[in-house]
Amino acid sequence: MREVTQRPIKFVGTGEKLDQFEPFVPERLAGRILGMGDVVGLVEKAAETIEIEEAERLERKLRSASFDFNDFLAQFKMLRKMGPLENVLGMLPGMSNVQGLSIDEKRLKRTEAIVLSMTSEERTRPQILNARRRQRIARGSGSTVTEVNDLVRRFDQMRKMMKNAGKMKKMMAQMARMKK
Repeated sequence: MREVTQRPIKFVGTGEKLDQFEPFVPERLAGRILGMGDVVGLVEKAAETIEIEEAERLERKLRSASFDFNDFLAQFKMLRKMGPLENVLGMLPGMSNVQGLSIDEKRLKRTEAIVLSMTSEERTRPQILNARRRQRIARGSGSTVTEVNDLVRRFDQMRKMMKNAGKMKKMMAQMARMKK
């Protein structure tokens, strides 16, 4: 294209919307094409959209397993600010070569609708979600009780995994201190 127009390429479009333009860097584009990702571009995009204080607060909550649906919603919105998730995942090394990797935007919106259908108390304390509350949330979000149950189950699994990761990090730190 540069040869034909005799003009340098300044920007490249990464999507169909006007906010999906970024400066053209040949090495990054070549990396994406070859499936090596664009970690530098991903970090730059994250730095633009995510406030450091908010990220640190979320990290502390994740490690202490006090992460709730309000934090989940905040994290969800931060990811959305970065643009379409398929583009974000395409910047990770090796992810562009994965066949069948498509993020169902409708499913993500439904997940967000389920969380938004909860009361603030339910978002803060998910353990109070009984059968009647789950039915109300399902009706309010236009989904089924099964979808609400799946979301709550995945959320609980994520909390347990993060709590275990925090314990593992503490154990590793103690082991390192013992070796000294």
